[in-house]
Amino acid sequence: MSLTSKIKRAAMDAIEEGKPVAITYGTVISVTPLEINVEQRMNIKGNMILLTSNVIDKEVEVEVNDITEEKEGHKHDYKGTKKHIHKKGLKVGEKVLLLRVQGGQKYIVLDRLVSV
Repeated sequence: MSLTSKIKRAAMDAIEEGKPVAITYGTVISVTPLEINVEQRMNIKGNMILLTSNVIDKEVEVEVNDITEEKEGHKHDYKGTKKHIHKKGLKVGEKVLLLRVQGGQKYIVLDRLVSV
């Protein structure tokens, strides 16, 4: 093995040992408490998991400025703000896209995966 090859190999080994950021996949195996199986290798839970707003239930405020449909000669304005809850929390069996944080101790759940 040439010196150049040895240097390249040493550099690659050093990078891998530092566990750089990586995109990976997982499957939700429990919701309460949240537990995710990562690529059929290990389970993560608790403070190892960081969630984005894409995968949690959240309350949003919606501005409405409309007129109701006419029924039996009656219709009226429908205006104001309304609160809605977007049910986006994870469910058992869902596939998720994960970002492994450098060092490999935490995973960010970026979003759920859907098949077309």
